[in-house]
Amino acid sequence: MERAAYLSALIGRPWAVDGTGPDRFSCYGLFRLLQADLWSRPLPDVHVPADASRRWIMEMIARHGERQRWGEVEMPHGIITAADGAAVLMARLDRSAHIGAWLAGEGRIIHADDRIGVVVETPAEIRARGWGRLRFYHPASQD
Repeated sequence: MERAAYLSALIGRPWAVDGTGPDRFSCYGLFRLLQADLWSRPLPDVHVPADASRRWIMEMIARHGERQRWGEVEMPHGIITAADGAAVLMARLDRSAHIGAWLAGEGRIIHADDRIGVVVETPAEIRARGWGRLRFYHPASQD
């Protein structure tokens, strides 16, 4: 299936805390599926408890072993230089609590939002909705 059609078919699907697809997605469930399907990068499954707090999610993102396999992309003068498929970690203040995938050609981020489901947005749109800090990461093999 063509990339645009594949991505379009995902938009609007609802969010679920443990959603791994195909009908519902958590932010990580969507990110994991996209990494496998579009960039041939298998990622580990992460079980998120139904009662997971934002603090639990922040701790999991900060400490999970997969983090060591990804390196932060520098953004000189705020210019996004990340490659297609880069992980985008989002934080309201400093600690990341949400993840999406960078679509370089489109200049947008696809992510599963707990209020509106799967959506594709520009970095500015995401920041306007409260995710003030965006950090981009690529697999360490691209360093």
